[in-house]
Amino acid sequence: MADEFKTYSYNGSAAYAVRGTAVPKPRPAALPEEKQAPKPRHIPAAKPSVAPLAVIGLTIVAILLMLVVHSYVVLFETTARAGELEQELSTAQANTAKLRSTYESRIDLAQIEARARELGMSQPSSRQTVYLNIAGADHAEVLHVDDRSFSEKAVDAISGGFSGVLEYFH
Repeated sequence: MADEFKTYSYNGSAAYAVRGTAVPKPRPAALPEEKQAPKPRHIPAAKPSVAPLAVIGLTIVAILLMLVVHSYVVLFETTARAGELEQELSTAQANTAKLRSTYESRIDLAQIEARARELGMSQPSSRQTVYLNIAGADHAEVLHVDDRSFSEKAVDAISGGFSGVLEYFH
């Protein structure tokens, strides 16, 4: 009779663990993965790669740099021209000294006095000599006074600078 009763094992629970005779519980079907709706992305506005104030500042710096370069070019040209003029002046002074010595060597006082006697000239007498006394104080007279205001002079100087730059690049 021992065969009639089958013993089932259990492991601390009231249910018997029947092997082979129990029907497995149906498992719920796996749900498809839920697709998340795409979240609206906030795309930040593209910042300008160069700040407008930086462009203005760089433009002003470039203009000032061009003015500095222009002033150095004008200074160099003026210095070169002054050197050329000084050289011409020294050449002219050497020629003047040479011509003066030639002129003075050709003067013959005896011949001049003979020619003067032929024309009826004579030495002046003491009563024909007149002396002038010029004992006045020296004075200077200003002929032109610039009566423009400082702002007018500044505007003229700036416009003259820009016209100089334009003349240089043309």
